[in-house]
Amino acid sequence: MPGVLSSGNGVPVKSREIKLGKVSYLNTIPVYYAWEQGLVNNNGAPIRVISGTPSELNRMLGKGEIDISVVSSVEYAMNQEEYLLVPGLCIGAEREVKSVLFFSRCPIEELNNAEVWITLSSLTSSTLVRFILEDDLKISPRYRRFRLGEKKDCSPEAMLLIGDEALREKKRDRYPHVVDLSAYWWERHRLPFVFAVWCVRKEVWQECPSQVREVCRTLLASSRMGSLLIDEIAQRHHAEVELTHDECKEYLKGLSFELTGDHLKGMELFFDLITRKGIVSKRPEIQFVKLNNDA
Repeated sequence: MPGVLSSGNGVPVKSREIKLGKVSYLNTIPVYYAWEQGLVNNNGAPIRVISGTPSELNRMLGKGEIDISVVSSVEYAMNQEEYLLVPGLCIGAEREVKSVLFFSRCPIEELNNAEVWITLSSLTSSTLVRFILEDDLKISPRYRRFRLGEKKDCSPEAMLLIGDEALREKKRDRYPHVVDLSAYWWERHRLPFVFAVWCVRKEVWQECPSQVREVCRTLLASSRMGSLLIDEIAQRHHAEVELTHDECKEYLKGLSFELTGDHLKGMELFFDLITRKGIVSKRPEIQFVKLNNDA
């Protein structure tokens, strides 16, 4: 049912339902938790949450099936003409991320011509692991792409997993060599790595800017409060990913949800790399939603 918001000059304006994408992983819960628990007010903006994997949300936002969503940073880079970034919000890490992991039965420099499984569920992570193998280590594996949940009990020579699947696999301790992609990036560049950002479709921003601002402010307020509720979130959700309460809390505290200046530097460096590699045709420009009504 349509709600009513106030425009910048105080005049009531009719609003439509905003379809908001949410990844069904532990690492996004702190951003949405306070709002979903009723601790943050969205000021009457009608919002419908649509959950999916990163690749599903990338596709849905690209097709206009959802309006605002967390998506991979590569998705933003590849379709920057269609999107604006929500300022101050991301999923990233300084040093270890713990849930974007490359598992191998041998040292990764020995994987030349080996079969390497790459999840289709994350465009950014799969791009980064190929940089590490091909550009840094100068090896040429044989890639097999798969979707999370598809591998069942298979144990390939090496594989990239993300999110809750990565956390569970690490606990199983089946692979002697595990590379945390964010930690690898930090060692090389001394900058955080940004795996995902929140994007708004430009036509949605043009159609209802006041409503988009309200949804963005809701997400930012919820994320800030969520960072203060990590212990509670870990207590509620640790069993879902086969972690102890303390392990879950440590994992969530190690994530970056605030898109700071250093995170932007890391993202821009990554955009430089994908531009040089030809993954995008031109260097992505970072453009934000303007949260100031007068801007």
